[in-house]
Amino acid sequence: MPIIIGVDVGQAVDNTAIVALDSYLPEQSHIDDRPEKIHLIRWLEKIPLGTHYEKVVDRIATVAEDASTIDRTRIVIDATGVGKPVVDMLRKRTRVSVFAVTFTGGADENQIDAYASRVPKRDLVTALEVVLQGRRLHTVPDLPLVEDLRAELSHFEVNISARGHDTYDASSGKHDDLVMALCLATWAAVRGNSADALIGAARRLTEKALAYSTAGMPPAVRELT
Repeated sequence: MPIIIGVDVGQAVDNTAIVALDSYLPEQSHIDDRPEKIHLIRWLEKIPLGTHYEKVVDRIATVAEDASTIDRTRIVIDATGVGKPVVDMLRKRTRVSVFAVTFTGGADENQIDAYASRVPKRDLVTALEVVLQGRRLHTVPDLPLVEDLRAELSHFEVNISARGHDTYDASSGKHDDLVMALCLATWAAVRGNSADALIGAARRLTEKALAYSTAGMPPAVRELT
């Protein structure tokens, strides 16, 4: 299975975040077992604010190319807003496959072509929630920024408007750069063989969030093993 490099492209007050996610299927202990993928975070990084986008692109490419010496690698990057020109620069800079994801508030994914999709933010977040609830997300020892990731997870919220519109963001004054980079990587790692299940889980997540008396993700999203 390929290593996924999830990238959330930062803007003026947000860092660009990079997550390297490796996935594997555990061995069957019985012929009837249907093991689910285990996901291992191998790298977390935040590029300093103020870094020129050319250097941002170089760093993303370097991380991906280093990973490609270990296994097949794919970059899955936020193409929303300023992310689009970064995607174009990255495709010129590296031979590693680049898949661009534009965040939407819609209900359904719309695949633009083989290398780009418009994806509801709900589905990206739900991919991470499903993996966390199944305790199938782990980290390598001594991973840098793991405490930053835990802090971001603890401040990540689901908010439902009076009209039932759901939003997924960090609480006021907090950041979600690593969380969204991880959401992109997790979504890419699980899509395909479990896409239908994830869409169903996304719908259930929204229904459950509507029943909350206060904003916030379910507790499982705040845990990282």
